[in-house]
Amino acid sequence: MLTPIDPLFIFLSLLTQASQTDNEFKFIDVNSIGFELHMDTASVSAFLAMDAVQKKALATLCETRQISESVCVAKVDPGQVLTWLKHKCSSSRLPQELDVWQMETVDETLKEQALVREMVLLVSEYLQPYWTERLLCEFDRFAQLCESEKKAVATHMAAVIFDSPDSYTPGVADPSTKLVPAKQVKPKTAKKRQLERAAAKSKPILSFFQK
Repeated sequence: MLTPIDPLFIFLSLLTQASQTDNEFKFIDVNSIGFELHMDTASVSAFLAMDAVQKKALATLCETRQISESVCVAKVDPGQVLTWLKHKCSSSRLPQELDVWQMETVDETLKEQALVREMVLLVSEYLQPYWTERLLCEFDRFAQLCESEKKAVATHMAAVIFDSPDSYTPGVADPSTKLVPAKQVKPKTAKKRQLERAAAKSKPILSFFQK
C-alpha cells in the first residue's frame, strides 16, 4: 500500500542522480532528467510535468537559470537542500507514538536532540547516503547526546551489585573474579593400583604382638 510522501524527496533523488559528479553538482536541463538517468522517460516526464510541484522543488532545492523561454537549467544547491531537510527534521514533526522520551523528564536540551535524531533517522529513509551523511554532520552527529548516553550506561553499570562466588543466592558473577580451573587428576597406572591393593591386604606389625 502506498503512503503519502513529499514529492520533493523524489525530485531531490532524481536531481542528485542526474547532476552529481564526484560530490559536485552541475547544471542540467530540467527537461532532460529522464535521459540523464536512462530511465523510463514517460513516467519521469509525467512526474516532472506537474508544474506546481516542479516549481516548488526547483525553488526549494536548486539554483536555476533561465537560458531561454523554453529552456531552464538547474543545479542542486546543497545549502538550500540542507535548510529544507533540517526543517523536515523539526522535533515538532515527530509522531507522538515515536516520542521515546515521554516517560521520563530529562534535560530539555538533550531531549530536543533525541527527538531531532529520531526525525533524522526517519527522514533518512527517503534519502540517498550522501544526503544522510551531510544531514548528520549538520547536527554534529549528535555528539553531546551520544556522550550523555555513554555516561548514563557507565553509571548504570557501576551501580550493578555483583554477587560473590560464595554468595548463598546465585547471581551475576563479578567480572573481576578469575575462575580457577579444577586440578586434573592423572589416571592411576596398573602398577600403582596393584601396590594399593597389596597395601590394603597387609597387616601392621603391631598385630603380631596382640593376643
